[in-house]
Amino acid sequence: MSTKNRILEAALVSFASHGYEGTTLAQIASEVGIQKPSLYNHFKSKNELFIILAETIMDALVEEIEKSADNYKDKQLETRLKKVLANSCDFILENHEGIMYKRFMLFPPAELKDSVKAIAKRGDEKIDAVLTDLFQHGQKEGVLKEIPEKMFASSYYCLLDGLFTESFIYDRSDFQRRFQDAWTIFWFGISKEPYAPNE
Repeated sequence: MSTKNRILEAALVSFASHGYEGTTLAQIASEVGIQKPSLYNHFKSKNELFIILAETIMDALVEEIEKSADNYKDKQLETRLKKVLANSCDFILENHEGIMYKRFMLFPPAELKDSVKAIAKRGDEKIDAVLTDLFQHGQKEGVLKEIPEKMFASSYYCLLDGLFTESFIYDRSDFQRRFQDAWTIFWFGISKEPYAPNE
């Protein structure tokens, strides 16, 4: 692995574990086994490192969403939509990438807030394209209620963001139960299928 990639890997672990404020370039350099001045041969600043990692993780999440939607493109909308949501949550539950994602989305450094917003906006534009495809899939199947596409997308984002926040609080087993409960309400809220509780 190149020195540059080792720096990025060490920075990811440190930002995820200690946050932006709790991470120093000296710590990162020490973890990599180089002197702090050598780090500047690869990156201009801690801010640059943080933004590069935020962009990389956002791109990875978008790629996961796109891949999940494509992998299940021949399935019914309910299965396809739920798999996309579940795989997105699995990504966020991954150790360092998931924690870093939560940190930069929920608690960005004040001086980087605009940059993080721009990263999130670019990511959302790509996710919007996936949601448009899912919505059209549901229309072709005739399974969705007569709701506008924007309402469908907004409710999906609220579900996704809410589950990301829940993953902060609950252990995996509790989270999975809450995921299933939230999914059930969401699905029966947007679909024509009547709710039939399990006996």
